Amino acid sequence: MRAFAIVVLTACGSAGAPTTTPTSAGAAASTDPAKRSTPAIERPVIDPLVALTPTTDGNTSMLQPGVAQLELHATPIESPGATAPLQATIIAEQGSLVRVTIRLKHARFVVWTERARLFAILTRDERVARGPGQSALATDKHVLLRAGTAVRRLAKKDTWVQIRYSGALEVDGWVPDAALAEEGPWRVSRGRIPTGRKTLMVTPGAVIRFEPKWAARQLAVMANGYFLDTVREVDDAWSEISYADGNVAVTGYVSRRDPPGRVHHKRPDPSLAPAPIVPNTKVPSGTCLHAGVDGDPIGYLVGDQDVDLADLGRGWWTVTIDSPWGPIPFAARGADPLSLVSCSPDKTIPGSTLGAPPPAPPTTAP
Repeated sequence: MRAFAIVVLTACGSAGAPTTTPTSAGAAASTDPAKRSTPAIERPVIDPLVALTPTTDGNTSMLQPGVAQLELHATPIESPGATAPLQATIIAEQGSLVRVTIRLKHARFVVWTERARLFAILTRDERVARGPGQSALATDKHVLLRAGTAVRRLAKKDTWVQIRYSGALEVDGWVPDAALAEEGPWRVSRGRIPTGRKTLMVTPGAVIRFEPKWAARQLAVMANGYFLDTVREVDDAWSEISYADGNVAVTGYVSRRDPPGRVHHKRPDPSLAPAPIVPNTKVPSGTCLHAGVDGDPIGYLVGDQDVDLADLGRGWWTVTIDSPWGPIPFAARGADPLSLVSCSPDKTIPGSTLGAPPPAPPTTAP
């Protein structure tokens, strides 16, 4: 691990290194005609360390981790495979690349990644249509995706986009291109909203249909959830149901005899997960993370953290931490492990307790 870290840091710190553009499946997807060509946005210059402070203001995006770079001239970091999407904020862009904030429980940093890795965000509540140009029917049997919901773009025809939403339910359908953007207002995700109705337990793959018929069109498929609300029992096979959470609402019919439908959501394969780091040192909260030796700071640790630390000499160290991309080596500066330079904004993270004197013993009254 240490040898690899030194190679990465050397590449990161080479000012004359050629720009590396990821060539993974994510990069190939950027040329997919299903993806809308998003014009560049004039963005003000933002200090990455300030942008990493969590906030409930402004816009946010959703990112599917893939090939990334700590800096434009850095060696690409390969993704370990299917991982959960991350909430991110775009702070810069260059060509097909965007620079985004990554806020983990133990660390915050910025990376460059392909724009195609971003989900589309609904800018308004939208009923999902059956096909391009087909407005959702004015009926109570429908699927509604709420403003701020993240979806994948699958195809595009004229001014319509085929999308897929994956959550407790999986929904495929069409929405107007004008209803989608790369960013949306920050919001708190809400789980299933109880209605007080009788609960119907189903298994993943249960198909919610427009009518109580075998050949009726599919509205949604149960993916990661198990509970629906029963509106009424139609017969011994079919039930009229509803479901709602912070992202999606649906009313339709489900059958206890219907064979399971297909779900496209890929669950992370534990066998493909990268081996976690073997920590050898605990370093202070706020430790400044650099892309490479003598490079600019691009992040910091949150709380005192166990890391894989290696001395590079000249007051520089390799600090390797776990991440959705697997172990990532950063550079850190300091005289020794307990005095690594901090660069976290004031009062935004827990203070370090390393090296602090032990608490005084409690006093007892005479």
